[in-house]
Amino acid sequence: MKRVFLTVLLLTTTTVFASDNPMWRQSLEWTCSYSSLIRCERSTDCTSRPETGTLKVDYRNNNVVDQAGQRQTIKRHYVQAIAGSPIGSEVKIELSTNDVIWLSAADAGGIFSDNWTGAMVSQGPGVILQTLRPLICVPVD
Repeated sequence: MKRVFLTVLLLTTTTVFASDNPMWRQSLEWTCSYSSLIRCERSTDCTSRPETGTLKVDYRNNNVVDQAGQRQTIKRHYVQAIAGSPIGSEVKIELSTNDVIWLSAADAGGIFSDNWTGAMVSQGPGVILQTLRPLICVPVD
C-alpha cells in the first residue's frame, strides 16, 4: 500500500511541476526569431554579426525545430523564480545537444504582451567557445 501511495504521489508532483510552465498559459508552440549572432572564440574577443533565423519551440512534441527543419529533443525544462526580482519568472530549456534556451516574459502579467525574450546559448567544441542568439518568442495560435 505504501508503494502505491508513493508512486501516485511521485507522479502527481511530477505532473504538477511540468504544468507550472507559465509559457503554456498562452500556447504549447512558440516561434522564436533572432537577428544577430554573438560568437566568442579562444583567440579573439566576442564579436557580433547580423544573422537571422527562427526556431520553433514545440512543448507538445518535446522538441525545438530550427529553420533547416532539424529537431533537437528537449531534455528538460523548468521554471525559476527569484523572490523580489522584477522578472516574474524565467524558463530554462535544456536540449539534447546541450544547447540552452533562457526566456523571460516581456510582460510577466501578460496584460500588454504575450512575448518572451531571451537567448539560446550553444557551447562550442574547440576554437569557438560559445555562440549566443538573442531571441524574441511569440505564441503560435
